[in-house]
Amino acid sequence: MEPYLKIFADDLNSGRNDAQSNGIRTLSERKISKCLFCGALTEIPDTNKPVLNLTLYDPTGMLVVGCHTGNPDISSFLNETALPVFVLCAAGIRCTADECMPVLESIVPVSRTLRDGFVVAAAADLIGHLEHADTSPDKKERICGMAEKALSTLLTKTEVPATPDTAVFFQVKKEIRDISDDKKTVGIEVLIEAMGLKGIPRETTLAVLKTMIDDGDCYQPKPDVVRLL
Repeated sequence: MEPYLKIFADDLNSGRNDAQSNGIRTLSERKISKCLFCGALTEIPDTNKPVLNLTLYDPTGMLVVGCHTGNPDISSFLNETALPVFVLCAAGIRCTADECMPVLESIVPVSRTLRDGFVVAAAADLIGHLEHADTSPDKKERICGMAEKALSTLLTKTEVPATPDTAVFFQVKKEIRDISDDKKTVGIEVLIEAMGLKGIPRETTLAVLKTMIDDGDCYQPKPDVVRLL
């Protein structure tokens, strides 16, 4: 039975279609026809359609995955799960004449701890593959940078304080409004990941949140969630 390979978004997105074998050749030169992906889900499109494209985010970028709402488990998840949420996805690669993309076989919510565990495992698989891959030094350097970027987002017990400027405050506030749910809440780690994609480091986002809480602009109804006032 063919294994599911753990992937990062950038590795898959920077690869090339292999429609003849119904797969994708990733940037790291791994042939993917089944994959596991862990990322943040911040929005669900109209679930009345039979086929949807979901957008997921991991530390290396954005991944678009297809899903069939006729699958009862997937449909129930999309209708009942509060956003934003970290999810673990199993997918098979499906190809047309023009492109190949992951299509969900399952999707389940996971904790930040499990998300971090996936990042460590996926980075280890990626670096382990590079040890034996016939890949150019430049490409190996880029792939190692991808793994390093993912690992840099792991949750740590100590944070380095930062002094963000006014523009960053506006960016963080706007991002909270854009990705928060109907209760104006958003997971702190999901927000950190979204800001990271815009080039704002983790410690800066945390500093902005601390100031917003101190100033009464938002509060934490739960330790891992913030809510705008």
